[in-house]
Amino acid sequence: MNDTIAVLLATYNGEKYLKEQIDSILNQTYKDIKIYIGDDCSKDGTIGIIRAYKDLYPDKIVYYQNEVNIGFIKNFEKLLQSCSEDYIAFSDQDDIWLSSKLEEQIRAIKKEEKNDLSIMTHSDLIMIDENEQILHKSFFKFKKYKLKPEKDLGHILGPCGVMGNTMMINRALKEKVLPFPENIDFHDYYIAVMCELFGKRITIFTSLVYYRIHQNNTSNNKLNPLVFNNIPYKNTQKNITLRAIRKNNKIKKDDLIKINFLIRYIENNCSFFYYFNIIRYKLLKRSFIYNVLFFLKIIHYKLIKKNI
Repeated sequence: MNDTIAVLLATYNGEKYLKEQIDSILNQTYKDIKIYIGDDCSKDGTIGIIRAYKDLYPDKIVYYQNEVNIGFIKNFEKLLQSCSEDYIAFSDQDDIWLSSKLEEQIRAIKKEEKNDLSIMTHSDLIMIDENEQILHKSFFKFKKYKLKPEKDLGHILGPCGVMGNTMMINRALKEKVLPFPENIDFHDYYIAVMCELFGKRITIFTSLVYYRIHQNNTSNNKLNPLVFNNIPYKNTQKNITLRAIRKNNKIKKDDLIKINFLIRYIENNCSFFYYFNIIRYKLLKRSFIYNVLFFLKIIHYKLIKKNI
């Protein structure tokens, strides 16, 4: 077993915060690492920064330059395919890792690893702004994620709670998730669902990443977790990911029922049938207020449809 950890870093126009992130990876207490960087045709100073680090750490950094822009999902897939290590961590270009992150995660994986068990570990995060001022000490609490330590497929399918920038997987899970399905909207959601179905998730409830929220971080431009612009999951492409996953004939019957229900919910008009069943299958956050707001959204939606 090779204990070197491959750190996958997909970059695109990330010059503003990239040095801090690379430094935080290099300053890990766990030193047996190799950083795989894939740049997706950056137009700013990102490439120069990467080359400078590559010159300083030629044995630690592997650098790929994409000929055309392929998007962050394909970029991560390409990096995952290129690495040969038994443990793989995913990194965004604008965060800061706590120095013990990799050490804590590989220790957690090794404690559970046996035979060919697919394992993923992920952690909580500290939310910071552009100037590294703390916004929220716990991303889990802020987003009202309440993942159970044991299998919790409903939560993973719905709210999820697994952030790619905290994720580490082993080789067994890597082999299960490659190649990525076409047109998925987030690779971390896909990997998290696959792990929940066929492996073991280890949730570390302490924060191991400073998660930077800034103007260009489009996935987190809303900081209020109780504001719904749309009914939950309706404006996502989770159904595309789940349609690809359900082709696997090894999915257990009860798990397949939940997957098929969420696909139907996303692709059809809302009704109270969907409301009660989405609660039944535990596909919402475990928050009374969140559930009440979801119910009110269903009523509002039905009234609008009635008056059209």
